[in-house]
Formats: sequence, structure tokens, C-alpha cells
Amino acid sequence: MSAKLTDEGESLFKTDYCGYNYHNPDKDIIYRPNGSGDYLFLHITSPMYFYFPASEVHTHFSDTPEHALTNHPDIIERDGVKLVRKTATPGDCILFSPGNIQYYEAITSFSNSFVHFSCDPEEIQGLQISMNTLFHPGDDEMIVDTLRKIQFEYLSRQQRRERMIDLLIKQLLIAAERSVTGPAEEIEQTEIYSFLTAYRVNMLQRCSEEWSIKKICKETHLGRSQLYHYYKAFFYASPNDDIIAARIDKAKHLLTNKELRILDVAAQCGFTNINHFNRYFKQECGMSPSEYRGK
Repeated sequence: MSAKLTDEGESLFKTDYCGYNYHNPDKDIIYRPNGSGDYLFLHITSPMYFYFPASEVHTHFSDTPEHALTNHPDIIERDGVKLVRKTATPGDCILFSPGNIQYYEAITSFSNSFVHFSCDPEEIQGLQISMNTLFHPGDDEMIVDTLRKIQFEYLSRQQRRERMIDLLIKQLLIAAERSVTGPAEEIEQTEIYSFLTAYRVNMLQRCSEEWSIKKICKETHLGRSQLYHYYKAFFYASPNDDIIAARIDKAKHLLTNKELRILDVAAQCGFTNINHFNRYFKQECGMSPSEYRGK
């Protein structure tokens, strides 16, 4: 997704309509054969049936004789179009594109959160979410929270409301994309991922403290091999490399303060040996701390 930051003549993501924890009558049906004229992102919170054109769905019905499909419970025909029924469970999501059929119904109660939005088609190019098909996020916490914020902004009419909605819809799409394109372990081990992510954030915020593998294993209740396995799968680095990178980032910030000696910067970042600090800094930045400060 591209982002243009000028205030005039820019292409924004604009909310046309939205609802958070929205309830329709029980067993209500939504049928828009030509779509709604915009994009529609749905987060489903009650069991639903969705119907998709059979020509666009790769199913196990492909080898079933035509006559056998006539009375199949998951195959229907409406307005001359053969449709395949799919069951959606709470937590599932879908992103409909403009012009695509939107046909779904509640099995019993009807509740969901949604946002209809419009944008320049170029703004959504490259998004790694398959449109017009159900997907289940590995972790939908950010999706749910962002949909709540979108509705708040939509109803609030506060200053620069359009700008905030633009940013929130981008955040929603990125959160959804991350939830389906992350490492397999992240999706399969949601609880471990959520716990380890929170632990990692706290650790990196306090990167100047001593963080031994023994300490991390004790506090996360993970064995050494488990820790390295999950950490590498989730964050693409080892705990030690992650801490060093965080310390160097902090050092780069502190070096802008010329009241601090380089020795002081190293100490505040958790380096007890100035030679180690200089070596790691040069490895990460391609120059010494003094060269970085003087550039």
C-alpha cells in the first residue's frame, strides 16, 4: 500500500459506513449481487453462511457429477448463478472488493464488525490478503480494536477526522495482512506468540538491563531450545541479537546529545565494556560511535 502525505489532492482511504459489534435481526440475510460499490471488511462474531460463485471456488465438488449437485445442501442457485456455501465461525474475516457479490446470512444470531471504505485502487495493490474469500487471523486483537476506533472516529466528527480514518484503515489492513502472512508457528501457537511478543517488548524497552538466556528461560518458562525455536520463528532473530540491536538503536539516539561522553552512552545502553560497544556499534552501523556523532 502506498501512502501520500500531502494534505491537498491526496488519495485517502475513506469510510463510507461502519459498525462495531453490530447486530442485525436473527437469521438476517445480506444479498448484494453486484457488491456495495466499495470495499467491505468484515470481522465475524457469530456463525454465518457465506455464498461464493462456484466458478471462483476450488472445492471437493469439482469431481461430483452435475446431477448430484442439484440437491447438494452446500450448492444453491440464485439469479442464475451457482453458488457454494461456506460456514464462517466467530473470528473469521473477509475483504470484499468492489463489484463482487456479497451474500451471507446468520445461522442464528447476526453480529459482526465491519467497515465499508473506498480508495484509489493503487492504494491497495500488493496487499497480501486474498479478497472475496474467508480467512481466519492468527490473532485478531488488533483487528477488533482498530474496527472499534474506526467507528469512534466515524461518529465523532472531530478535527482531522478524515486523516485519522485514513490511517486507521491502513492499520486495519496491515493487521489483517500480518495475521495471515506471519510464520506458521505464529498462527498455530497464538498464545505463545502473544505472550512472547509482550515479553519481548518489555525486554527491549529495558534493553540496558542484564538479559541472560538463563533469565529469559526462567521468566518465560521455556527451555533453551524452545526459546530459540519460537524466538527465531516469530522475530527472525536470536534474543541476544535482538537486545544488541535495541541497545545500538538507543545508542544512536543518545549520541545526538553531545553532553554525553561516548563512555556514558555505552553505560546507559547496557555495555559494561567500551571495546564491546565500539565493536558492536561498528558492526551494526558501519562506523564508530565517534564517527556517527560527527557525521
